[in-house]
Amino acid sequence: MVNITPWSGYVDEWKEPSYRGADFSGMYTRLMIHGEMASRGGQDDGTEVLPYEPRGWVARAFVDRDFSMNLSAHVTAGNFVATVPLATISHESGSKGESWSRSIHHSRSGFPLFLVSVDGRSSAPSVKISVNGSKSYTSRGAATAMQVAVGISDAVSHNLPVITRLTQSVAKEQAIALDDAISRLFASGLTEEHWSDRDLKEWRVGEEGEPRGVHVRFFIPKDYSWNSKEPRYVGSWILTFDYPRPSVFSDWRVCPEQNQLKRCVTDKVQAQHNAMTSFSAGEILNYPVLVGGQETGSVHALLSQKAWFTASQVAMANRNKADAAGSNFCRLIVNEITGLGLNEFDARAVVWAVAKGMPMADAAISLDKATGCRAIIAEIDAVRGR
Repeated sequence: MVNITPWSGYVDEWKEPSYRGADFSGMYTRLMIHGEMASRGGQDDGTEVLPYEPRGWVARAFVDRDFSMNLSAHVTAGNFVATVPLATISHESGSKGESWSRSIHHSRSGFPLFLVSVDGRSSAPSVKISVNGSKSYTSRGAATAMQVAVGISDAVSHNLPVITRLTQSVAKEQAIALDDAISRLFASGLTEEHWSDRDLKEWRVGEEGEPRGVHVRFFIPKDYSWNSKEPRYVGSWILTFDYPRPSVFSDWRVCPEQNQLKRCVTDKVQAQHNAMTSFSAGEILNYPVLVGGQETGSVHALLSQKAWFTASQVAMANRNKADAAGSNFCRLIVNEITGLGLNEFDARAVVWAVAKGMPMADAAISLDKATGCRAIIAEIDAVRGR
């Protein structure tokens, strides 16, 4: 066999037979990236140190040398899209002086949640790992420019709690912007790519309960030569996904088996109970579902601006139409929330929150008495009282 990607290593750890899996169907998860760097904070542990070694002024006067390398990951799962620069290294040396820039993302977990739908549309994430290298003038300031692009992207993405119909375009625009920055900054030079599609049914955790996934390693050449026989190991990253969680409103998760992780239980129904008892009706109604490049909006604000929301309350004031109007009101809430991109459980939790947190003084019937609402509200009450 021939290794045609000497500056990047790629190991798929999703199919180890000794690992335990989990059922993500109808629940949420998020991308997680954990790094293990060669650097130990300057400690003398035998790790090779890459020096900031300047060139002589004569060499710089006659020949400019610009060298940059970038390792990035592009992940797609249903409506979730993210481009994540993991490491960028550059050295610019010329008649005007020298500069070095080295940026490493050791850990990334602030990604928005996304729903793994029961129809399987987002159950098979696609992962692309790219190494881009350049020794041309187009790379001047590449590492600095990458950090600016990453900073702008993070400022927006960290405000996205969950990918919904209203926020998916924001996430896609961020990924496109970072992809474009990488393409422009490393317009000529070297490119290595690894692609993988893995169904979340094959997601695994290791012996200590830690999520496993795609294991990526990054190398840089010695003496700035792509044909170098002495690659220098920089570090490795694991790209994986968090344990599934039944509700977007709470951080309680479902673990394959008992472990020491906080807010993690083995039973989905118990996780639902813990989630429902960890927040109030008001917290559900105030949960942000429209954040990013657009004005922030809560569940309450989203529902209140719908024409049917006001019309249903007016109809419920009519004693002869109250039961039918209330039942239709609950169905419309469920349809709106599931159409937004949340799961059925959370849609029912919103119905419960509206019934408990938005009393309708003029209504001839309370929602928990309406035929089409009674079972939904009773179900959530039962989960809370489990």
